[in-house]
Order: sequence, then structure tokens, then C-alpha cells
Amino acid sequence: MNRELRLIRAFVDLADTLGAHFDPIDLFTRLSAHCTGLLAVDAVGVMMADARGTLRAMTASADDLGRLDVFQVQQEQGPSVDCFRTGEPVTADDLREGVRWPDYTAHALEAGYVSVHVLPLRLDGQAIGAVSLANRHSDALPADDLVVAQGMSDVAALTLTHWPAEAKRPHDLLTSLQSAVSAKATVELAKGILSEHAGVSFTEALDLLRQYAEMQRLSLTAVARALAERTLSPDELLGGVPNRA
Repeated sequence: MNRELRLIRAFVDLADTLGAHFDPIDLFTRLSAHCTGLLAVDAVGVMMADARGTLRAMTASADDLGRLDVFQVQQEQGPSVDCFRTGEPVTADDLREGVRWPDYTAHALEAGYVSVHVLPLRLDGQAIGAVSLANRHSDALPADDLVVAQGMSDVAALTLTHWPAEAKRPHDLLTSLQSAVSAKATVELAKGILSEHAGVSFTEALDLLRQYAEMQRLSLTAVARALAERTLSPDELLGGVPNRA
């Protein structure tokens, strides 16, 4: 499949709100997967603000990048924090050459990341989060890759507003943001349960949750909630995923 066709399919996938599996965590996970699959990046992380304007780490394609995103929130320092605050892209082609974010840089280099490019997750010109593109080598990302990443991020942000999270409440942007953060908390709890039970990483646990949700035609959040509330056991979930029975 050529790259142009893969790009078209990626944008269609990110705009799809009709599937039974659609929810914000799955949406951001798909955004990360498409970025790593189509662009010259090693890992992708997505952060989003809650209704109070506080950044939250939503998903990451690698556990170490996810920990870096959480560290940024805790320290209020880092490229994603700057990107969200200014609404503008932030670039660090070689973290070894700068001291802009000393604590973040030290942790990023320790994790093996040498360069990072962050794009705003935006809606109607307003930044509601940030998408970080991290590499284990120093280099500037191709301009075309940055355009594609920004386009996919914009589509994902727009798709988020169509998530029918709480039908009984007036649907607005703040409702979508807060509901997405709540869904994230549920998924994190389920990932922890599954990770400990199966002896897998958080990234692998998320993949297992997504596979089960897709096979059962359920949303990722619904499966995570069932696991957290013990109406679905870890063994039952693992038994329903191919090659994990």
C-alpha cells in the first residue's frame, strides 16, 4: 500500500465516530499509531487539558515517553507544556545542545530520546493539548511530516467533540474534555490491573484492552470499566484475545 493511500485511510479512521469502539482514549491511541506508522518518529505521546486547563497525559506509544509526559505535568516544565501554553509548535532537534528544560532534558536523554517535536492539539485555533513526536536520534523532522502530524491532530481534536459521552448533559467542549479525562483514569486503572496480572508492560496491556474491545465491538472505556469493576476478569479478557488464551 503506497503512502498516499495509507494517509487517506489514517484521516478517515481518525474522523470515524460511528464505530462501537469509538472513545477518546482509543482515538488518541489511533492518532499515536498512525503517527508512528507514517512519520519518521520513534514514539508519540498525546496530552490534553481537562476542564480546568490542567494538562493530562492521555496516551503514549511507549511507556518511557508516557512517564516523561507525566513528569512534565508534575514539574510544569517541558516542550509539551510550552506548546500548550503558547499554542505554537515547539522544536528541539537535539536535546543535548540546550538547557531550555534542564530537568525534562535529563530524563529524556536517560530514556534514550535525543530530539522532540511538539505540535498543538487544537480546536478552532485554541490549544486543548499537545502531541509530542520523539526520536532516539538528533534530526529535524521533514516539513511534510510535521504538516501531516498537525493535520491528523486537528482531525482528532474535532472528532473528540463528537463523542457522545454524557447524553444527559449539554454537549460542549468542556464536557468532552472532562469526560475524556475521566475515561483516561478508568483505562489507567484497567491497564494496571492487567499489567500486574499478565506480567506485561502498560503499553502491552493497553494493546490487549484494545484488541478485546474491538473483538467484542465495545468501546475501550467500557471494557476498562468492566475490568475495574470486576464484572470482567483478567483471565476472561486474556482468553478472548487471539494468541493470549
